[in-house]
Amino acid sequence: MQYRDIIGNMEVVESLKKMIDSNRMPHAILFTEKAGCGAVAVALATIQYLLCKNHTPEDSCGECSSCVKVDRLVHPDLHFIFPTNTSTLVQGDKKKEIENFYPIWREYAKENKYFSEEQLNAALGIENKFGIIGVSEANSIIRKLSLSSYEGGAKIVFVLFPERMNTEAANKLLKTLEEPMPNTYFIMVSHNPNKIIPTIISRCRIVELPPIEREILSGKLQEQFNITQKEGDFWATCSGGSYSEAVNLIGREEEQSEYYTIFVELLNKALLKDLPALLDIGENLSTYGKEKQRAFCKEAEEILRKIYMVSLGVESISYVTPNQQSTIEELANRINPDFYRKGYDFVNSSIDCIERNVNPKFIFCDLCNCIYHTI
Repeated sequence: MQYRDIIGNMEVVESLKKMIDSNRMPHAILFTEKAGCGAVAVALATIQYLLCKNHTPEDSCGECSSCVKVDRLVHPDLHFIFPTNTSTLVQGDKKKEIENFYPIWREYAKENKYFSEEQLNAALGIENKFGIIGVSEANSIIRKLSLSSYEGGAKIVFVLFPERMNTEAANKLLKTLEEPMPNTYFIMVSHNPNKIIPTIISRCRIVELPPIEREILSGKLQEQFNITQKEGDFWATCSGGSYSEAVNLIGREEEQSEYYTIFVELLNKALLKDLPALLDIGENLSTYGKEKQRAFCKEAEEILRKIYMVSLGVESISYVTPNQQSTIEELANRINPDFYRKGYDFVNSSIDCIERNVNPKFIFCDLCNCIYHTI
């Protein structure tokens, strides 16, 4: 991955290049972003620039042996940590060592560098659970870092979603971050940095990656999907600057997502005061895997935002897609304006409970009951 392949965020890229060229590269960088805004792409391009034998002030060469190996994600001095769990694609009833997931990870990441945690979990076959970075992964990295650099240069650890480290793993890696080995770098990407332990945060240079600029993202979408500038601008705006979200929105333009359909039905049943039907919806949601439950809640929050914006008469920032327009307008006319803040809090509380492994039947029964009584 070269810097020239990144969609937008050139100011961040220029800062990173200057930092490396002036030998001011920190031993730990934490990239934070909204999913799909390019942090993985920027991180991999930075790793390639750092390891490239012939890079110029503009970019890595893309042709030396190091660049080729980084591009294929097989460089011997580049090590990966990402959340894993029991998987439908890796045989065994127990969580396997992370090395068993490397072939799947490499194939997926070579094709898509703008993914969300949910998308990566689906690719690894663990979409029904939360991925975990456990102590075995931490021990594996510490063991690898104790060895000499294979090619005589820098050793780099790329950590995806460090917020998924359990306490024991976080404390293990903390010792390495506190006393970094010479020419060893940790490069991390997080979608939820608030859940990373503060002692790790304090030892990292934080690089917050902003959403991709609308004009640049729109141009990329126009080129990729052969759409007009007006359509490209619309989807770039709707996605909030996330390339992966824009691609998802365009892909399901003709067909609403499952989560959208369920939440709209939930709101309609609550408005009709049909509590049995509402609880049936909650029961169905409780059978989903944790990642799908969280994804449903995230989409529910976005739907509530859209309805609220329409109810306030500010359609220009509601980002309602054409096939949602009539449904969203109808709900905006029926829902009490006092409900939106409460409803958002209910859904956000459900996300927190999912993260804390509360029984999902309790979570969604409570969510449906709260919406029923306040809508």
